[in-house]
Amino acid sequence: MPNSNIPADDPDSDYLPDNLPECHKVIKDLRAEVKRLTAIAETFSLLQQRVADLEKQIRRKNRMVFGPRSAKVSSESLTGTGKTVYDSYQADFDAERADLQIVPEEKGHGGGGRNIPKSGVVERPLEHKITDPAELTCPCCGKQRLVFGFKVSHQLDVLKTAFELLKHIEYKYSCPHCDGQVIEASKPYQPIDKGFPAPGLIAHVAVSKFDWHLPLYRQQRIYLAQSVSISRSSMCRWLKEGADLLVVIVERMRELALSSRLMQSDATAMPVIKKGLGKTHKACTWLYRDEKYVFYDFTEKENGAQPERVLAGFKGILLTDGAAEYNGVIAKGATRAGCSAHAFRYLEDARKEDPENADPAIAIMKRLFEVEEIAKELSEEERQALRQRRSKPLLEDLRVWLDEQIPNVPPKTAMAEAVTYLTNQWDALCVFADTGFVPMHNNASENGLRPAVLGRRNWLFAGSIGGGHAAAVGGLIKARKYGDDAESMQ
Repeated sequence: MPNSNIPADDPDSDYLPDNLPECHKVIKDLRAEVKRLTAIAETFSLLQQRVADLEKQIRRKNRMVFGPRSAKVSSESLTGTGKTVYDSYQADFDAERADLQIVPEEKGHGGGGRNIPKSGVVERPLEHKITDPAELTCPCCGKQRLVFGFKVSHQLDVLKTAFELLKHIEYKYSCPHCDGQVIEASKPYQPIDKGFPAPGLIAHVAVSKFDWHLPLYRQQRIYLAQSVSISRSSMCRWLKEGADLLVVIVERMRELALSSRLMQSDATAMPVIKKGLGKTHKACTWLYRDEKYVFYDFTEKENGAQPERVLAGFKGILLTDGAAEYNGVIAKGATRAGCSAHAFRYLEDARKEDPENADPAIAIMKRLFEVEEIAKELSEEERQALRQRRSKPLLEDLRVWLDEQIPNVPPKTAMAEAVTYLTNQWDALCVFADTGFVPMHNNASENGLRPAVLGRRNWLFAGSIGGGHAAAVGGLIKARKYGDDAESMQ
């Protein structure tokens, strides 16, 4: 029987039931409470991890959009072992620069100042004279003062875009002595048959959209302010037809690039409107570049089938950020090279959590980048020799640090991500040190895609799958391009 002296509603009571059914009930209630609290704790842990992941993504995106893509950790900010490691290489680097007679560049002041453009502008003299006879009269003798010299200063002005209406007059010729025999002069080949825009206007619309990130609706308003009415739909069509003419150029560039010894590639997401979906679809723009050519591809999906299709037959060195989408190309004969800039960014993130362990690796990586600063002044053969002398020993030191971290790094941390990336990509990250032509990083490809990232802030998405394909080609109207939509990103 329960003890009636203990109030049942007292939460602070130490009362324990003295019968089996009530004991079972208490146990079941406690188990349910433990499960509830365990679920809450697991949910809270997942939320913490999710928040940390989102903060990391935000930092990386902010760095991509607003900040420099170069390393943000300066050598002066290194502490402890990291500073010691960095300083230990200083004498060797000073000796290397002295032997190669390389003088460090002096940083100039920012801004363009009042430098006069040496080309690309039309000079228009403006003479300023005194014409009032009263002012020219000499107060001493009363005679007229004469010009004896002048001073010159410069200003830079701008005129609005000048539209020019081209009037093609095609003359016809006939023989006055014969019946017929008529011939007619033909105007030059036009990019759009019987089209209204001249080649220069198509190029201007393309450059304004793809290089200066001006959506077509903004261009329409700009031209209207200059009393020229051009609809967005017309400009979309012009860009599409202009891109169609350049497909053969893109294909030829691809063919030539496949026989090169080095290829770099990267990709970025491209939101696109897909009919019937009711929302934007995540498509992809790919950049491919060798030592001479840059070309782009647009695909509805981001998977390994796309680079395998474009790089079919490529047997050279493929420099990427280590994305799995390129595994098929590597499996079919290409050699993978890794991006040290990506590795450095992982170490930057790890430094926020564990600067003591991350700083030595960052110090070594910064010295590796300094080797490349010296190497850029050298020929390919000299660059390879320098990397053998300086970069390979640094990579050996970095490997020692990595081996020390592997058994001790806490799981699910930024340091764990950095160690995992370096371990998985190690062989690829070392490829550059055995050559004089492979870059240490893939920043050139990332910079080639950055205008597309910046452009998305203005036009938001591609208007259709076809428009995305056209834009990846159409951007070549200015000899290079990022995947933009030439059909209806308005």
